[in-house]
Amino acid sequence: GYPSTIKGHLKYGRQWKPRKNNLYSFVCITNEHNTSQTCLFCFKKLQHPLRATRNVKLNVVNGTFQCINPVCPSVLADKATHARDSLSVMTISLSGLATLLFGATLPQFDSKRSLSKTTEFERLAATF
Repeated sequence: GYPSTIKGHLKYGRQWKPRKNNLYSFVCITNEHNTSQTCLFCFKKLQHPLRATRNVKLNVVNGTFQCINPVCPSVLADKATHARDSLSVMTISLSGLATLLFGATLPQFDSKRSLSKTTEFERLAATF
């Protein structure tokens, strides 16, 4: 049988979201996997920075991310700390742009990453 519906639409499958949302404009739905945890400049994993309190206890700063890759362009420019929301917006946009241009997800943002998918993305990007 079919799963339950939301306002007459299936919850998953059958591309109902693009059809519903593209009545007035173009809509691209992209996978947001790892977009808020990946550095936009070197594609390495980010971490939350730590802050020392008065009693010498370290607390995590939740609103920001910090790249610790020593060869990252943002670290070399002393701009290693990024706001969580603006970084997420940029990486989601980059992921969506790659999907539009190449028809494939960037390997860094693919939840089911494999060597064959990475090779296919590199081939598509090279032919672009």
